[in-house]
Amino acid sequence: MLPRTVFYWLTSFGCAAAGYGLLWVLLPGHHVFGAPYRMFRYHDAHPLAYVALCCGCFGPLAAVATDAFRRRGRWGRLGVVGAVALATVGLSSPLGGMLWHWHDMQAGYFPADWQRQLLAGAWEGLTTGWLIVLLSVPYNVLGVLVCYGLLALGNERFPAINREGSPR
Repeated sequence: MLPRTVFYWLTSFGCAAAGYGLLWVLLPGHHVFGAPYRMFRYHDAHPLAYVALCCGCFGPLAAVATDAFRRRGRWGRLGVVGAVALATVGLSSPLGGMLWHWHDMQAGYFPADWQRQLLAGAWEGLTTGWLIVLLSVPYNVLGVLVCYGLLALGNERFPAINREGSPR
């Protein structure tokens, strides 16, 4: 399972970073990620940190989902991709909120109860992370397409794993 996870993390990070760079050049104002009104845009200041965090969550989820992807037809595969994408957003949102608060502290707001502030960031990430992803068109659309392509590539690259955890 570790080779699958590393494969998905590294390839998704490479694709996501390249896609970010391409969209940064093409989009007006270089705003690839969306943000709610009046939000500090630390994800624009440190994009690769947030991209790496999401790809780090995608890697293990995609590694687990590869066999389910393999067993499905076209529409079932789309369902697996949708489930992996939603699970990636759900898992990475609280971590992204904590990272946002960390960047906020680095920008000069460092409270005495910084540990509690980071945990509060996890809650804020859960409540607003999905909105940031939703507002990040076309980056999020490209991400889902890459997710499908990577699962298809992993399906060909890695053998099926049986219930005991060994390749069939």
